Amino acid sequence: MKKARLQVRLGEKAETLLSRAAERPGVTKASIVEAAIVELLNPKEDSQEYAALIKRLDKLTRAMERLADDASAQTETLALYILYYLCITPPLPEQNRAAAEALGQKRFERFISQVGDRLMGQERFTDTLLEHIGLTTATSEQRGEAVQ
Repeated sequence: MKKARLQVRLGEKAETLLSRAAERPGVTKASIVEAAIVELLNPKEDSQEYAALIKRLDKLTRAMERLADDASAQTETLALYILYYLCITPPLPEQNRAAAEALGQKRFERFISQVGDRLMGQERFTDTLLEHIGLTTATSEQRGEAVQ
């Protein structure tokens, strides 16, 4: 393979660095300069790495947005439930308290069972809630995702 001949002038500092690097066995000044030019001026490899990095960052951004949506929906749901419970639920008379506690325990066990089922399965209440209020559609359209 024929190589082009090129004559360059280097500053004192560059010449010193090049000479030191060429002191290693099997290394020539020409090979060092050639490798440096290829590394510096070959944008193809860099752009592929940057494109892959940007694609991964976009995926992570969408995942973080979804987590933020989920956390907001959960916080608002809990806050509204607590407000409703504290403001609307009247205190129970003493004679009805035992029956109410038994019923409450039964409801709590059912609630925990449903939470466990949702955590183990694919369907999530947050998805259902966001879809019900129309947030999933708007958020998906903003991100450019296909809406089912």
